[in-house]
Amino acid sequence: MGRVLAWAEFPSGAAEFPDRKSTPMASGHSEESSLIARYASFSLVGATADFLSGAVFVTVLLERGAEPWVLGLMLGSANLVGLVVEAPSGALGDRYGHRRLLVSGLFLWGTGFMLFGYADRLASTLAGMYLWAFGFHLHSGTLTALVVNRIGSRDRSTRIARTMWFGQVSGHSGAVLGAASVMVAGTWLPADALISAGGVVLVALAALAHVCFPRSPGQPGRRLGEIVRESAVSMVGRRFLPLVALTASLTSGIALLVVSWQPMLLAVHGEDVRRNGLMLLMMMSALVAGSACSRFVGRDRPHVWAPLFAAAVGLPLALAAHGLVPLTAGLLASEFLLGLTGVLSGVWQQLMFSDANRNTMFSMLGMVSGLVRALTVVSFGWLWGLLGMAWSVTSMISVGVVAAVVSAVSSRLLPESTRFAAHPSDESKNDGDHSSGESEPDENAV
Repeated sequence: MGRVLAWAEFPSGAAEFPDRKSTPMASGHSEESSLIARYASFSLVGATADFLSGAVFVTVLLERGAEPWVLGLMLGSANLVGLVVEAPSGALGDRYGHRRLLVSGLFLWGTGFMLFGYADRLASTLAGMYLWAFGFHLHSGTLTALVVNRIGSRDRSTRIARTMWFGQVSGHSGAVLGAASVMVAGTWLPADALISAGGVVLVALAALAHVCFPRSPGQPGRRLGEIVRESAVSMVGRRFLPLVALTASLTSGIALLVVSWQPMLLAVHGEDVRRNGLMLLMMMSALVAGSACSRFVGRDRPHVWAPLFAAAVGLPLALAAHGLVPLTAGLLASEFLLGLTGVLSGVWQQLMFSDANRNTMFSMLGMVSGLVRALTVVSFGWLWGLLGMAWSVTSMISVGVVAAVVSAVSSRLLPESTRFAAHPSDESKNDGDHSSGESEPDENAV
């Protein structure tokens, strides 16, 4: 981890791993594996800290007196804060370097957790939520962009898919570790102290990120407005329509699970922080299993399989909400499908993004996610009070199914939506390897 690596610049202003055809294979593979190991480690530890909060934060809000409609407004407004931060944060990363944004975002995210944990009123609790939303969205996508932009053109699709698999499986494994920590520490620590502990871990990661990752040089010759404009124009075009619809579908499913599983568990079993930790442990284990299984299903054709699985994500949750299947079975099945779909969606995104605007384009999809998430939690809070839990869950799931169908159909009708971005060096080399601007995925991706 402490080894100093030398990085060469290429036209997008970032650095890359040398292609294996131009350097000894062992050296290139060692450098790439070293950075991926650090990427996976930070994903694991960051997710562990995140899920120290994820297991209990809705319960804490309810304990502090938040009614269902107030809960929906608080979560929705926090998501709107993240929505405002998302787009400029990506451009800042692409312009000034991803490591700087990574460090700043982790620090603010962790500080928000600590404020949330120590707050005793809803107003100060909301301030902590806003701060953690600001930090989370400031850092989102920066670590992945820092790593993926160092992948050269040789076997690019295979190596990007491999990187995304390691990152997501590690992140979800960190969620399992966080849930297990809640289950154990919940016997002697209150819920708000667990959230504060997660904040301390994130602040420590911010300090370590500066020494664990190489400096990304950024693109000093480009204006922020230019980066945002180019990315926005690309994102609203036909080429990204299926991916935007898939993001909306997947985000609505994730948001619905986040805000509904704790109240559903509370209604069935009563209040018990340790039971929350146990349930989240099982749910995150199912998420890890789904992510791991993605290596066997469709990573060479994410545009085909991701919408199919996204459409099915909410169905087990709806059945559980109506009492047609046990609550535990419904939650675990939905989490498994989320894990499977999440990896396929991540691979599709990173294959479509250009290196020059990778962080900004991720942030553009992040804005879509933030908007959908805010609308989902606000609508769910309103429908919960109006229709009850079961039908509010069913209503919100139908939105995700429609978006998944739009993604599937449009990806078939718009062939440019499956034309992957080429590496920036391809144009200058002009060797014909990617002359069409499209890289074919390797069916034997690891």
